[in-house]
Amino acid sequence: MPTGVKVHAVCVRLCRRRFQPDPGENTLPMRICFVVDKFPTLSETFVLDQIAGCLEREMEVSVVCNEMAFGKDSNVDDARWRTLPGPVVSWWGGLNRYRSLLRKWSGRFWDKLSTFIDLANAHKLRNVDVIVAHFGHNGLRVARIMKRRRISAPLVTIFHGTDVGRPMHDNALGYYRPVFEQGALQLPVNAFFRQALIDAGAEPAQVAVHHMGIRPGEIEYRWRCWQGRTLSFISVCRLTEKKGTEYALRALAGLPHRDWIYSVIGGGELLEQLKRTAIDLGIADRVSFLGPRPHGEVKQRLRDADVFLLPSVAGRDGDLEGIPVALMEAMAGGLIAVSTYHSGIPELIEDHKTGFLVPERDVAALAGKLAWIAENPGPCEPIALAARRKVEADFNADILNERFAQIVARLGETGSVT
Repeated sequence: MPTGVKVHAVCVRLCRRRFQPDPGENTLPMRICFVVDKFPTLSETFVLDQIAGCLEREMEVSVVCNEMAFGKDSNVDDARWRTLPGPVVSWWGGLNRYRSLLRKWSGRFWDKLSTFIDLANAHKLRNVDVIVAHFGHNGLRVARIMKRRRISAPLVTIFHGTDVGRPMHDNALGYYRPVFEQGALQLPVNAFFRQALIDAGAEPAQVAVHHMGIRPGEIEYRWRCWQGRTLSFISVCRLTEKKGTEYALRALAGLPHRDWIYSVIGGGELLEQLKRTAIDLGIADRVSFLGPRPHGEVKQRLRDADVFLLPSVAGRDGDLEGIPVALMEAMAGGLIAVSTYHSGIPELIEDHKTGFLVPERDVAALAGKLAWIAENPGPCEPIALAARRKVEADFNADILNERFAQIVARLGETGSVT
């Protein structure tokens, strides 16, 4: 099975062997501990959805995190996260209030100090069957404890984007060697990351692509032909370099088709700079920077839009996308998705078949694709429908969560993926 497939062969074998206790056997529920940065948080809905999938399969879920964020965001303020079967605890406990201060140190001092504190709190990771660490740095923290024999549950580390891109940029992916040596399974979210981890020393049989996904059944598909009306573009993202919003603005400024509007939802460090760019390009009257908006309003604005723009680029610090969930949601809803040949995005979008792709930072190519879309609403309709079907088939969270549950059940049963 080639590298670019959605799930490596070892994962497929696991998925075909569901964990089946003997009839009548008095079994305890599988105990899964998720290790994350902040819990719960809207910026990591993929974590919450994966936890929900484990709960739906009657697993006992606990969480170890750096920061508990209950009550801070109504969009994720769900009673399920407060009443998990297992505890939700801060990794450093009372010392966590000093974490940001201590983090200002770098290099060997921070490395040794943080590992010492992690070790002192290792008991919070015991008495579970499987540990699932989201992002490589959390997997590394767990692996260092395992190396000192403080915990023994098999470790699954899920790599998402920045945790691969920045070390790749610095030629430092070898930093994760303890994860490769101590962990049972590495689950990067795309094939590009899988190959990067293997190149850095991970055993190929222990690295399997596992996509994040959405629940397409919760998103109504709606096609809206823009023939004879204003074409509505939209972006929903944090305004950082890797989202490529600047290139969206420059491409729109070059459109010969002038009857369009562009809504940008999200905040970030580049907001004011992007507003000035829109003014300089002479398109500020057609671009609305809306800032962060309530989830309900975002859903409505997506329903009213036609084209979803996300021309992602590699950040100068190496920051990369995984496969953006926002693209999946837009495609499920019937919008035409326009993005770039970046990281794992081509695993979701095939140019002119399930959306449109251009090279990173290529304003002329992006403007050309947008002009074609503007003038061809009819041919875009089957592309939108194919995009919906792609998400349903390959990025369906219900299917992916079932696959994930089978994998961790097998690990909890045998302690290995073989």
